Amino acid sequence: MRILTFAAFLLLLISSVSFSAEWQISTLDNGLKVMILENHQVPQVNISTTIKVGAKNETDFFHGATHLLEHLILFRGTDKMTGEEVGAAMTDHGAYFNGYTSADWTDFVISLPKENLDFALGIHADMLFRSNFPAEEIDKERQAVLEEININEDNPTGKAYWSTLKELYGNHPYSRSVLGTVERVSNVPRDSVYAYYKRYYAPNNMTMVIVGDIDATQTLQKVREQFGDFPKGWEAEDIYAPPPVKENVTEIEIKKDVSQAYLMMSMIGPKADSPDQFAIDIMTNLLGSGESSRLWKKLKGELALVYSANFTYEMNKYEGMAFSLVSLDPSNIPAAEKAINDILNEVKQNGFTEKELRKAKNSIKTGYYASMERGLNTADNYARYDSFIGYQYIENYPNNIEKVTLADLNAVAQKYLNTESYVKTMVVPL
Repeated sequence: MRILTFAAFLLLLISSVSFSAEWQISTLDNGLKVMILENHQVPQVNISTTIKVGAKNETDFFHGATHLLEHLILFRGTDKMTGEEVGAAMTDHGAYFNGYTSADWTDFVISLPKENLDFALGIHADMLFRSNFPAEEIDKERQAVLEEININEDNPTGKAYWSTLKELYGNHPYSRSVLGTVERVSNVPRDSVYAYYKRYYAPNNMTMVIVGDIDATQTLQKVREQFGDFPKGWEAEDIYAPPPVKENVTEIEIKKDVSQAYLMMSMIGPKADSPDQFAIDIMTNLLGSGESSRLWKKLKGELALVYSANFTYEMNKYEGMAFSLVSLDPSNIPAAEKAINDILNEVKQNGFTEKELRKAKNSIKTGYYASMERGLNTADNYARYDSFIGYQYIENYPNNIEKVTLADLNAVAQKYLNTESYVKTMVVPL
């Protein structure tokens, strides 16, 4: 077995991703942004198309409509094919296809052998622009979404997460579950969902990223042929309200049929366009990523208060969320909360070290390069980030992580680690 030093490992990852390759970036007359990257290492093609519409674009009436639309587009057919025919055609062509909904965007992906590029573009166009949602089909998919909502309700960490969002964000669009509610998903009219689809699922609200063993010039021409005639639609409009200013600790207790407890302590973080993003990623890595993190070593290794511990930051277009999450015995909740606050206060008072900074940078960059090794991951990352902050964010991410100084890191800890006012969510046994 060949043993690599860490530096050699990073170099291998960097070279394997082929970051020196050039993107071909174009915008069609109808506003569709197309990014194409040739990668000839694997005879495969990967397409990710992200729409700049997520739960943040929904009114109360449409709460959950974006997620329902994702299901309908994926599974319920087009003007040309039924949902069953779409699934069968995907299988026949060796395609992996899926969709994802977030607060900020909706994403659809296809990955398949390169010789099936024409099929992929054709069916992708049908699904994105020619879905029709017959009433009987939308009712079937409602049931699938309702089941997903019920599963989330039964999941203790999922229940803690969505309950926290409501309290932390207030009237902010991120306060609501992307899944929607049982009431709204059950009752939103088919014609309203279709009108929402026709308004916003338009080429001028989309970024299409194609990565694979293809010729970029020829592929762009194929995209023009398949997508160039679709008309522009309404520009996506965000619904925004600032999150409330917290002045104390807010407690939420959720009783469920669980054998252990969960403690989540959450606070508001920066927007995506903030220069603090990179330092806060380093901070959360050091606080709660893996067994060498401060929370894990103190709470589990030294004090034996928890079964697991992490600290996470979720970046959004608008205000993100930083939170610790631990699983533990219910009797240990008060001691664990105090220990977490002690760790955060110690960081605010004394800061991190240069050694920790270097460790986190290495860890983050390794994870980044690994995430970009697969063509589908590369396409997905570029499409998603381009939909709300610009693809340059993901492209320049390693360099911006490397630029963070110890002073930057410690300043971010002072700014965002709030131990006096946060949302404390507890899931405890019945």
